[in-house]
Order: sequence, then C-alpha cells, then structure tokens
Amino acid sequence: MVQKIVWSDDAIETFGEAAKYLLDNFSQNELDRFEDKIEHKLRTLKSNPRLGRKANKRRNTYVTVINKRVVLYYQYKPIKMEIILLTFWNTLQNPKRLKI
Repeated sequence: MVQKIVWSDDAIETFGEAAKYLLDNFSQNELDRFEDKIEHKLRTLKSNPRLGRKANKRRNTYVTVINKRVVLYYQYKPIKMEIILLTFWNTLQNPKRLKI
C-alpha cells in the first residue's frame, strides 16, 4: 500500500487548466464531479498502485483514465512506497507534445 501521493508541478498546472476549462465551459457541478473522480482514483491507486497500464517512455510509469477526455500519468516508486502524479493529459491534444 502506498503511503504518500506527491503532486508534481506539472500535475498541479495541468489539473488547474482542466478545472479552469470545466468552469469556463460547463458548471461547478462538472468540476465537482471531475474532482470526485480524481479523489476516487487516487484512493484506488493508493491500494493498487500498478492499476494503470504501463507507459512505455519511463520505468515504473503508468497511465490511468480519469474520464473520456483526461488521463493521468503517474510514477510508482515501490521502495519509497509513493506515487508521483506527473500530468493530467487531455486526450484531444497531440500526443507528440506529451512530455513525461
């Protein structure tokens, strides 16, 4: 079981961008649902850190779906028993721009 979840600067930034988009184009309810999905996913990852599918670019890096438009890239460090959230990625973006 993971003892700590660390938000990288990029994860904080991309979460903020997704939240701003939801508030600008939808409603507070949509943002609340998005945040609930993230909280649920993080609780699930704490007990099962290898839940996501492996991302090929880096060792111990995984990707998991938050909703149909957003996926979360994270890195699991088994020795430290921690997960580092790398980025929230909008699936409509060009995958060549993804830097993890």
